[in-house]
Amino acid sequence: MPRLGYDGYDGYDGYDGYDGYDGYDGYDGYDGYDGRGGRAPSGALGAARDGTVGFWDGTADRTPKSTGRDSWAAYQTLGGTPKAKVLDQAIGSMFDVALDNAAQANTIGTVRCQGQPIVTLHKPADDFLAQHQLPYLRTAADLRPDRLGEIKVQMSNLKSFFGLVGHMSPAATKWTLMLHYAVLRLMQGIEHPLKFGFDVARPIAMSYKVQPIIQTPGHGAWPSGHATEAFALATLLTRLFYNRAFDPASEIASGNELYRHAARIAMNRTIAGVHFPTDSMAGAVLGVTVAEALVRKLEGETQTTARLYHGDTYKGDFNLSLLSSALDDASVIETSSAPLSGDAVPTWLARMWATAKDEW
Repeated sequence: MPRLGYDGYDGYDGYDGYDGYDGYDGYDGYDGYDGRGGRAPSGALGAARDGTVGFWDGTADRTPKSTGRDSWAAYQTLGGTPKAKVLDQAIGSMFDVALDNAAQANTIGTVRCQGQPIVTLHKPADDFLAQHQLPYLRTAADLRPDRLGEIKVQMSNLKSFFGLVGHMSPAATKWTLMLHYAVLRLMQGIEHPLKFGFDVARPIAMSYKVQPIIQTPGHGAWPSGHATEAFALATLLTRLFYNRAFDPASEIASGNELYRHAARIAMNRTIAGVHFPTDSMAGAVLGVTVAEALVRKLEGETQTTARLYHGDTYKGDFNLSLLSSALDDASVIETSSAPLSGDAVPTWLARMWATAKDEW
C-alpha cells in the first residue's frame, strides 16, 4: 500500500529545486558531469597537472578576460544558483511584509514596495469562515473526480499550465523562465510570513466532513499560496506574452487565458478541500498587486496600483468573474495608487527584462 509523504505532500520543499537552477544550463554539475567516476576526479587531475606543467616560478602568463565587465555581461556568465541568488536579492529587496503583532495572530497585514503600502489584507475570523465560507466546500467537493489529476500536478508544478498559453523553453525563452521562477520564489517569501502572521484555520479544522483529497498543509490557510503564486505568475506573463498595454484589472475582466488558468488553479484548492474561497480571493489580490508593482518598476514607471481586501467581511465564492467584480467593488477591494520610489532597477536587471520581452 502506498504511504502518504507527509513531509513532501505539498511540494514546497521541492519548489526551490524543481526549477533545476543548479542544472539549468547543463554545466553546473561539472564534478560529476560524465557520470562515470561517481566522485570528482581530483587525484587524476592533480597527477595530470604535475606531469605536464613542469617548473613554474609563480609568474603570470595570461591576461584575465572575465574581469571588469559590464554587469549584464558578468551576470550572464554566473552559474545557475548564483544567478538565482543575485536576482532574488535584487527583486526581494523591493518588498517587505509588515505585521504589527509579533506575539499573537494579526488581523491586518501589509505588503510594501520600497516603503509604500501596496497590499493590505483584513483577515476573516474563524466563526465568520465557519458560517459564510465552509458551505462552499460542500458544493466544490462534487468536482473532485474531474479535477484530481490537475490538483495533484499543481501541488508542485504551476509552470506547465501557463506553458499551455506560451511556449516556455530553456533554450527559446531562457530569461522569461528565469523571471518566472524568481517571481515564484518572491511570492513564497511574502505569502508565508503572512500565513504565519495571520494564522487562519484550514477547512479541515471546521468540520470532520471536509475530508480533503490531499493532505492539508500544516501552515495557515490565508492567503492561499497557490492563488498568490498563480496570479502573480499570470500577471508577469501577461506583460510578456501579450503585445498590448499592461492593465491587469482589464485582463482579468476580459478573462485572458493566463488568468483563467490562475483562477482554475486557485479554485482547485477549494475543490481539494484545503482552502476557503476567501483564501483564494486574498491570494489573487496579493499576487496580482505585487507582480503588477514589480512589472511597473521594471518598466521604469513611477506609479502602481495599491489594493485593500476586506476579507473580514467577504462572504462570497471565488472565480475569475467574481474577482473582476470585486476589483470594481470598494466594499470588497479598495483600489488606489501608490508611488514607486526608491532606487532604480539595476542595469543588469533592466537588460534582463528587455531581453525577456524580446523573447516574445
